[in-house]
Amino acid sequence: MLINTYPQTTVNFEDLEDILISYEPFILRVLKEGVKFEFLVRIKESSKKLLVFGSGAYNPEKMKPPVFQRHTWINKFEESMILYNDPTLYLGPLSLGWGHGTTNRFYLEEIAEILQIIMKRILVNANQVIFYGSSGGGFMSMVLAGFIQGSTALVNNPQTIVTNYYQSHVNKLFQHSHPELTIEEINRKYNHRLNAISLFKKFNYVPKITYIQNVACEHDMTNHVLPFIEGLKEFNKITHFHNVQFEFYYDDEKGHNPLELEETLYYINKLIKNM
Repeated sequence: MLINTYPQTTVNFEDLEDILISYEPFILRVLKEGVKFEFLVRIKESSKKLLVFGSGAYNPEKMKPPVFQRHTWINKFEESMILYNDPTLYLGPLSLGWGHGTTNRFYLEEIAEILQIIMKRILVNANQVIFYGSSGGGFMSMVLAGFIQGSTALVNNPQTIVTNYYQSHVNKLFQHSHPELTIEEINRKYNHRLNAISLFKKFNYVPKITYIQNVACEHDMTNHVLPFIEGLKEFNKITHFHNVQFEFYYDDEKGHNPLELEETLYYINKLIKNM
């Protein structure tokens, strides 16, 4: 089904708690202080578990936001599903935004706020929520699990430190998110938005994370996996290590590209069964 063929509902953030929930897939557009927060929602009345999917990089020459990668997977699960678009993508010709937002607004924090209202409406507790994503979507999944404590993040080849990703993507983000700030100022003021460990330190909380990584991708291993492990060690609390499970595989051909549907289904269903 094409994205633009789904029914659409637009609501002001202040009225979100009163929205009628459809049990057919629909696009929910929440207007909050001048920003569009968009979600593809498929609620299952029979399930109290929720899967929340984030998207990685996309090609702006082939499509435009809202971006709901893997939306064709919604019929693969018996659980409720929500896919979210990153409003950062509306700031300019960006292919990846990491939910970063603007100088005054952290869009991932606001997405978490909206998701919690929807969770309350459909009677889903945080410990029944799985955030899934790969690459930039993996970074956003870990951050959202940090905001919605008790939930779980399942991530595949994620970024853990935005500024360690390819500089062309990072520079474009900074150019459109903080045009008035230097790179040094951005790193100093917004480190908790750019580094998952910094956010966890701010909360003094590490969410439950299943971290699936292709060790054949040297860029990921050097710039994201190893710094993430070093950051966890700095917490100096063994309980935080218990919250993070690493699953490594080797696929030289795939590199940074994520696992296919069937392999991803295996990990998601495994987490669902263990809830």
